[in-house]
Amino acid sequence: MKKIIIFFVFFCLISSCVSAEQLLGEIEINEKSLSIDASVIDTKINYLVDNTITKPKLSITSISGEAKSIDDILQISEDKKSFTFGDYSSSSGGSSSNTISGSNKLVRTTNSLILISFSTIITFGLFNSHSRSAKSSLLFLFIVLVCISIPSNSIRLSEVSVRIDIKVPSTFKFDSLLLTLGSGSSKINGLIASSLKIDGCKDHSIELNQISISSQLNVCSTKEININEIQLTSTNVKLNLTSSSNVNLDFYNGYSGTFSINTDELILDSACETTKDQNTGIVIGSCNGGGDSKLSITAITGKTVVSKAEITCPIDNGWRVTVGADIVPLSPSIISSQPATDFLFKKNDLVYMAAYGYSNESITDGPVENSFIVSIPIYIPPSNFLVSKIIGSPTFKANVKYQFSISVKLGQPLGAFNRIQNMSLYFFNPRDITDPINGASQYYELKDTTIPLFVHTFEGNFTSNTDFAKTTIEFTPTVDIGTSIFSLRIFRTGFTGGDVVTIIIKDMKFTILPRTITQTTLLTKDSELVHLPKPSASFDPQDSTTCPYLANDLVHWHNPSTWPNGIVPSPSSNITLPEGKKVLISPCSISQTQVYQWIKVPPTSELIFSDAPMDFNVKDIYVEGKFIMGTTKCRYNSKINLIFHGEKTLSDTISQYYGSKGIGVSSSGFISVHGKQYHNTWSKLAASAWSGDYVVYIQDNVNWEVGQKVVVITSYYQDEDNNQNEVMTIAAIQGKTIQFTEPLKFFHYGGQEYQAEIALLSRRITFQSSDVNQFGGHVMVMGEGQFAGLALIRMGQRNIKARYPLHYHLGKVLKNSYISDCSVTNSYYRCYTIHGTNNVTLTRNVAFDVSGHCYYLEDGVEMDNTLSFNLAAYVHPIGRPAAGPSQIGEVFVESDNLRQPADCAASGYYITNAWNTIIGNTASGGWAGYAFPNLDRPIGNHRTVQMIPKAYTTKVFEGNTGHSSGHFFITGATIYVGANLTYNEVDGLLYYDSGRFERFTYKNGTVVYGNEVPMRFNNTKIYLSNFGLGHWGEYVEVVTYESHDNIRSASIFGEAWLSNAIVNGNSNNIARSINFNKQGFQFYDTYVKTVLSNISFRNYIRNPKSLNDEDDNRAIISMTHGDVFKPQGISAARAISFVNVAKSQTVGHQVLPTSGSRYFNFIDWDSSITAKKPGQPALVGSHELWYKFDNTCEYNSDWTCHVCEKGNKEIANIQFIIPGLIDDGVLVYDSFENLNIGNISLFGSGITDRRSTIVTKNQGVTGVSNMGWYLYLKAGSPKSMKIWLSQVVFGQHIFLAVPYPSQTSFVIKSNYIWGSSINYNHVFSLASSAADVRSGNGTKYFFDGNFLYVKLVNLVLTGDPSEYYERDGVKVYWVRNSFSVSIEATNTVTPPTSDGFFKNLPDNLPSSSL
Repeated sequence: MKKIIIFFVFFCLISSCVSAEQLLGEIEINEKSLSIDASVIDTKINYLVDNTITKPKLSITSISGEAKSIDDILQISEDKKSFTFGDYSSSSGGSSSNTISGSNKLVRTTNSLILISFSTIITFGLFNSHSRSAKSSLLFLFIVLVCISIPSNSIRLSEVSVRIDIKVPSTFKFDSLLLTLGSGSSKINGLIASSLKIDGCKDHSIELNQISISSQLNVCSTKEININEIQLTSTNVKLNLTSSSNVNLDFYNGYSGTFSINTDELILDSACETTKDQNTGIVIGSCNGGGDSKLSITAITGKTVVSKAEITCPIDNGWRVTVGADIVPLSPSIISSQPATDFLFKKNDLVYMAAYGYSNESITDGPVENSFIVSIPIYIPPSNFLVSKIIGSPTFKANVKYQFSISVKLGQPLGAFNRIQNMSLYFFNPRDITDPINGASQYYELKDTTIPLFVHTFEGNFTSNTDFAKTTIEFTPTVDIGTSIFSLRIFRTGFTGGDVVTIIIKDMKFTILPRTITQTTLLTKDSELVHLPKPSASFDPQDSTTCPYLANDLVHWHNPSTWPNGIVPSPSSNITLPEGKKVLISPCSISQTQVYQWIKVPPTSELIFSDAPMDFNVKDIYVEGKFIMGTTKCRYNSKINLIFHGEKTLSDTISQYYGSKGIGVSSSGFISVHGKQYHNTWSKLAASAWSGDYVVYIQDNVNWEVGQKVVVITSYYQDEDNNQNEVMTIAAIQGKTIQFTEPLKFFHYGGQEYQAEIALLSRRITFQSSDVNQFGGHVMVMGEGQFAGLALIRMGQRNIKARYPLHYHLGKVLKNSYISDCSVTNSYYRCYTIHGTNNVTLTRNVAFDVSGHCYYLEDGVEMDNTLSFNLAAYVHPIGRPAAGPSQIGEVFVESDNLRQPADCAASGYYITNAWNTIIGNTASGGWAGYAFPNLDRPIGNHRTVQMIPKAYTTKVFEGNTGHSSGHFFITGATIYVGANLTYNEVDGLLYYDSGRFERFTYKNGTVVYGNEVPMRFNNTKIYLSNFGLGHWGEYVEVVTYESHDNIRSASIFGEAWLSNAIVNGNSNNIARSINFNKQGFQFYDTYVKTVLSNISFRNYIRNPKSLNDEDDNRAIISMTHGDVFKPQGISAARAISFVNVAKSQTVGHQVLPTSGSRYFNFIDWDSSITAKKPGQPALVGSHELWYKFDNTCEYNSDWTCHVCEKGNKEIANIQFIIPGLIDDGVLVYDSFENLNIGNISLFGSGITDRRSTIVTKNQGVTGVSNMGWYLYLKAGSPKSMKIWLSQVVFGQHIFLAVPYPSQTSFVIKSNYIWGSSINYNHVFSLASSAADVRSGNGTKYFFDGNFLYVKLVNLVLTGDPSEYYERDGVKVYWVRNSFSVSIEATNTVTPPTSDGFFKNLPDNLPSSSL
């Protein structure tokens, strides 16, 4: 019997599969009069407007029952006007000829054959079975199966349920539609008909939405009838509604006529006058003065609601809805004292740390609200920590009293192993404790050398295991506590024993106690040095007489005569505005809840919105004409909310190339959206705000309002890792004082160095999206577009190109387009985009919480645009952020998950072409704040445009600020001029390399020698950044600059000038990154020219835990990491000052066995750094005695450098090329020992001691000119050698001595690789003495039997300005390999060895008297 049961189960499964929902077929409807009788079956009717079809059709789907074909259950009349459902399975007639597609009876026959075949198999098993009982069972089963397999000639209609989808194009109108229905439900949307009759009196529920009726409507149901926004398209319509339940009738723009209503309870619109018959209880009357239409409702046992009978939208062309007034909520007074604020710690806010015995289960959920359980394993030391994951919250002021409370219950009875001796509040510098957020370990052991910021130890009631015992203590910090990690240390009296100990903690919290609010001294300016421009204080001029809704030639959306068919279109239809008309939308014109599918504004038409509150739900809008929602001189005061709907798709449902879910404006179109102007849109704090503060002070006058949302921007460095941006709601506002509804959680700095920004997020007009898979709405404008006072929320479509919140697309040169005082928040993809468009202004806008580049100039051709006074904050890279351990960076390739690979390095402002005006903006967060990627050619739609985007310099970059970025990449910066974006012709993908790439910039982008111009950054302030400004280009000037709390102020490359600057290592911001050492500026090691002038370095304080001098907090540091690249004389400074910088911290030089370390140098042009000889230049050289060239040189042990009076000396660099030993252009990476091939020493000028440095296999030796240089190589002196005079400047020389065996003869020549009218290619002549060589012109040599003497002079140089880089009176000389001296040595008596070297030469200094 088990087998039989199993079989029947299996059979039932087969049966259920067979009867699953399936499409039976579709039937075209050719008549405008249709009758459907489905009274004998259960039916679900859907009436759908399908804009993809041209003719109506019925789609019939079986939900349950035995129907396998339309022919089984449907009969169609010969005139095809009548459709009757029933049992026609045994009828020879059918409707198959009328079907477009459908299942046939073979399905049914096939199922029977399957069962018969299965029966045959079992029968075969019966005759082959050796068990009598088995045979009996199988025989029984066979009989059952055969019975089942016999096809039935009838269908049980009571079990049949079908769905009938009546699909029509949007313009289709029924003359008559009759539905006779049994059980089930009907949902009819957007029907247009003269007559509709629904007989659902057999238990059928009915819902009608946005239907249009011109003659009569009859509905009968035993269930509830719901009719929403019914439109009566004539003045003589008969409505008859009968229900055994409730009736809800909602009119579109009113009802004029009489009524008779018999119901148990009636709620009637106030536009109707009523009289009740006391005998029958029937209510009669009229609405809006009566009319020819008649309404009859019978719902004796139910409730009847008739709404919107009043004509709220008159169709008279002169009528206008009441214009929205500028109603500003009245602000209460600012509070004078703030209440207590609790900062509660829950399970997920904490990490358990200890020396050992920790796990992910060390903290688990507790038994009551706000509780958690701490589990301490067996045999664990007495100390463990509960470490907060919330860095910097709350913050505490020094010498102010605070409260901490905790309720504790022991998990076991008090004993020797769980007795708590005390607890301690620890506040650590983040670098002194394991990272509780990103750390891979929970290990922590408090060391004696660790000095917390603050500790407070307390005792309490920690003995009960039955009830929670609360301990409350007060503490007063001795220092301000900002960026810190809070840890609660639980200290027991001893180790745990052989059982796990649990401690249950509840309501663990800090309390900031109530206090009187006293206004501190407020800032009167935002900067000490730089000038940060602000927008005009005046508002945009307005003229209400120009408002677009006042025009006389407008027609109303809600007026049926506006539309060609005399019917106001339903939301479910495709709507095309009538040609040549200006259509006005008022709130009563449209459904506030239904979603409009598609709206087109033809070229000669205009869609104009009234200035009145409304919600407009829509999928797609395509504008070829005009879309007006306010204008430049008529900003709207009303709250208008446009909500975009739609599932994620790559299809173009708006129009070709415009995508889906948004507004597309063609090249012939125009869009204008202008909401109330709020000014300023963002400001900065005038004083610091602390955790628990309700009240803040700002610097600028604003007209913000109670109830609006603002964001207070972070004052923390690593923004993405620790979000301290706070979205707040205004509770009160008086002038520049703002009170919030809730207290701040974090500290926000408002000191003289810099101030946290505060930005308004709310606007009166809002475009937002239903949240579907990071697929928001978008606005794409190919024509002129003007936007102001608009908030865009949850917009943009992640990783879909051209689908951005607000986007100028391929507009070429526009004449009058702008985006002003708008806001973008919670964006899935960018904020404001300029693509293939010039002459656009983006000004006074705000963007917060954005994925991908925010202000986005897309292809590299975008020029002459203006970005002014904007704010970008909390910008997120898409996917894994670009990183890398060095300048090289990483390569990212375009993919579905990273459509624009540069988004791995998302920035506030992404500027592919620098020839734009960028003024007064601020950027917070992101991989960078301002990104200038290198594009060798345009990308995207402009790949064939002949231009080099990276060749353009900055048009204007003035008064911009940025912070809290650059930390993802070792050389990341808030302003980052670097990386490379290319289009690969082979695979058609974009490639982004985040690292170092050269960038040459030219006037007008014209790549011609002599046309070079620098990128210029004026009045710039960067703070809380990795490198404030990182520039890998070849020409840059940073003039008037403030750098505060940056790991380094700048890293600038090529010809670089940093002037008129404050470089501040540590501000008074307690939220700054105290866990990082800071360096003011690092001189680069090779082939650049750097001038620093008029710079004040401040607050570089020694850190005794620093790894080395370069790692310490130093004002100026060297670059010493390698041997391959040799420093030349490329760095100089003048007018440098120091504030709160100890002399030991002014220069940091790390001593390493590298050429980078041994050749480090710079010129202190006026001794302002070294104080060597005030007003006179000093030469700073490395730790090597090689730099001690005269008696003025002193060794500074703090700097590990020599400091000398420069006198008539310069830094010089020559490059020996010796075959087999030092090869030209070959970089050798090896151990320091293997790289060492000899040394070079100073000689002459009275020097008798060794003052030498190492020579390595990598070409280049740097030292002091006008000195004797003695070269000694371990391999011996070479028979052939070329010497590039890379940097022997005009008027300078190197007196070179090289040992050779006696009787060696020489051929020495000079060579200039470029053509010239002057002959610089000389054969050196033999001089009479070494002194004769030194005093000569650089074309002689002398050999005294021991040393070859050659005077190295670059004969090509003339002292022309092209030979040096000069800024602010400081010169740095070019390094060029164009002039060389070659030496060929011959000796037949003591010949060189086969490898070309003269061996076994003595290593003695030449004469000191030379």
